[in-house]
Amino acid sequence: MFRVIYIFLIVSFTISICTKSLFAQGELDTEAKKLVFKNEKTFAILLNTNGFGGNYRYAKRLDGFSKRLYDIEFNIIKHPKEIKTQNPYFDTNQRRYVFGKTNSFFNLRLALGKQKEIFSKFDKGGLSIIYFYSFGPVIGFLKPIYYEVLYPVDSIPYNYVIRTEKFNTSIHRVGDIYGKAPFTVGTEEIKIIPGFFTKFGISFEYGKSDRIVHSIDVGASIEAYTQKIDIMATEENNQVLISLFASYRFGKAVSKRLKNIEKK
Repeated sequence: MFRVIYIFLIVSFTISICTKSLFAQGELDTEAKKLVFKNEKTFAILLNTNGFGGNYRYAKRLDGFSKRLYDIEFNIIKHPKEIKTQNPYFDTNQRRYVFGKTNSFFNLRLALGKQKEIFSKFDKGGLSIIYFYSFGPVIGFLKPIYYEVLYPVDSIPYNYVIRTEKFNTSIHRVGDIYGKAPFTVGTEEIKIIPGFFTKFGISFEYGKSDRIVHSIDVGASIEAYTQKIDIMATEENNQVLISLFASYRFGKAVSKRLKNIEKK
């Protein structure tokens, strides 16, 4: 009796393993075909420790696990000591501003890179883990900030004229500034500062469809410019900017070969 049960269990286990292997191999073959020929176009929303931005990426498949990356990225950079405030002597609607901030800073990155899959997503709804790096030139844009500054008129209490000026550490105080002037003021004075950057991180890609890309990326970036980036007049400014980032990436596969495989 025990021998029959033993043989039955052995046969059942063998059939189960063979069946699973057969179906798994079929799914894996289909996945492999899709992965080999899948190029991607994606967008990303970035949150950095020194700002935020957006990214466009074209990823070209090199082999079953690697892709060549071509990135365009735009970021708004903040100084770590920025704190928004407003004039404490006025209750009316004011434009909040950062006291001591002399320039707004943005950058445009053009990058070449590579990514490699280190843990594959073998079934639908699974998770793949990918490491990536990129590097390239970065163009910084430094735009002066203008403030609406209050000047008393004829020594009459609470009677002021407003003048638009750049921040001056020697004469301006929090009570002198009514608010920040519109962003368009000073755009003709934008200064271009070139530099170089590198970026690296880990990507966690998930989703049920091979045609749609969803991933969470985390990592770090380092960028160096030809001069210090003068954002604040009251704080130390740096020439090399280091930041951590997290981003949500979304997009789709674009390979014509993939479309043909899916039709079959």
